[in-house]
Amino acid sequence: MKKVFFLLSIFILIPVCLYLALNKENIDINEFRLNSGYEEVKLSDGITSYKDIGGKNNKVIVLVHGATFGSLAYEEYVDVFVENNYRVITYDQYGRGYSDRIHNDVSIELMERQLKELIDYCGVGDIILYGVSFGAAVVAKYAANNPEKISFVGYQVPLINSANIPMLSIANIPLYGDLLIRGFLVPGILKRIEGYEDLMSKKLLDHYIGQFSVKGTEKFFKKFFLGNAMGDRLKDHSIIGDKSILSYFAYAEDDIEIDSRLVEEAIKKYNNPIVKKYTGGHFFSSGIERELAQEFIDSIDEISN
Repeated sequence: MKKVFFLLSIFILIPVCLYLALNKENIDINEFRLNSGYEEVKLSDGITSYKDIGGKNNKVIVLVHGATFGSLAYEEYVDVFVENNYRVITYDQYGRGYSDRIHNDVSIELMERQLKELIDYCGVGDIILYGVSFGAAVVAKYAANNPEKISFVGYQVPLINSANIPMLSIANIPLYGDLLIRGFLVPGILKRIEGYEDLMSKKLLDHYIGQFSVKGTEKFFKKFFLGNAMGDRLKDHSIIGDKSILSYFAYAEDDIEIDSRLVEEAIKKYNNPIVKKYTGGHFFSSGIERELAQEFIDSIDEISN
């Protein structure tokens, strides 16, 4: 009997206690989004928080953020785009920032559907898309399925295909999977910004950390990383390239999160895209956001004329 109790303690009781002790989710999404400054729209899968800035008759840029940072991280891009007389739509993807935490069907199709429904809701067409990291995967998926709505597409450190991480298979195991997400994955996501805090405003830093206090965020990321959201997008890039949509790539050759060889393989699918190579890793844009945003605008002017 003592042996049974000992085994139960080792394999169940201790993990349960650890899981409860490590819990940091203590705020509801509705409370978190209070005074956010964002507009809200109820789409088919949940509430999306977004901003629609600039003259309503101006050419439209839709900016799509990456896997962990919400749209708040791209305020400097937005400022530059608006200064150049563009209308800019930014939003938080489900599970991030001020948008709802969705737990069913967390897939690339969900993220594309959110983007499509928001674009339709805003009543815009002939748009310019700009996607960063995972946001570039969402942009590629949408552009491949809706090429007639796109006039120009920009990718920054685009996710083409994520690496297979065997340890994530443990996330399917009841209790142990949840403990893995809470004890290792989420802290790992928070650790990504180490070394960049000095380049981030206090507002952005607090927001980035704070979004992981929203109830349901861990569950979302578990579904996100176990699903197809970060799968292969090369086929989408082939479709976009075949449609001869004007395009722009900015990536870092020393990026350890995004394989630059895959980015270069995607670039080959396009007809004379504008390509900008950098060093500085996945967050090479930190500290030069305004310059990079202006470079994108200049590239639009260059390739469109």
